[in-house]
Amino acid sequence: MEVYLRIIADTQETVIRELRVKGSATLLNFQELVLPLFNLSEGEMGSFYFSTPDWDQGNEVPMFAMEDGMSSMENTTVEDFFKGTNHGLYVYNFLDMNIFYVEKTKTEDEEGFEDFVVLSSVGELPANETTETTVTNSDKDPSQMSETEINALYGLDDLEPKKSSDEDEEDDLREDSYY
Repeated sequence: MEVYLRIIADTQETVIRELRVKGSATLLNFQELVLPLFNLSEGEMGSFYFSTPDWDQGNEVPMFAMEDGMSSMENTTVEDFFKGTNHGLYVYNFLDMNIFYVEKTKTEDEEGFEDFVVLSSVGELPANETTETTVTNSDKDPSQMSETEINALYGLDDLEPKKSSDEDEEDDLREDSYY
């Protein structure tokens, strides 16, 4: 079975992907296929949720089963997930809360050769500033970085309190008094 899906990112910009995926793919495989379509890096936790047509969140299908017999993304197929509903929510990276609305638009009994095919693509997710800084600076040898670059790389640039101009003048006076 082939399942046709529309994935809409929960952003102010319009970001939509429409694709065809084999119904036999697990939700975990589906996640691995979809992340590059939205320029998301791998390695974060994610979950699918059943949803109503009004996008009300239902039961969770977590990435991994916590108990024997529990459904999870690794043992639930796309076909099985969308048997009971045409709508689902996908949340990736619970810190950044990337939320996607996933809608089944149609199904076909015959399967194609590809695991999935992108049918249309609209918009791009806004770049994550922290990721951009890390990628840019991580290519540079740390021994060649300035203190400012190292602080920015590790998110330490806001830790030092800023001195007021009055404090600078007091420091100058103290330095002069020792001579």
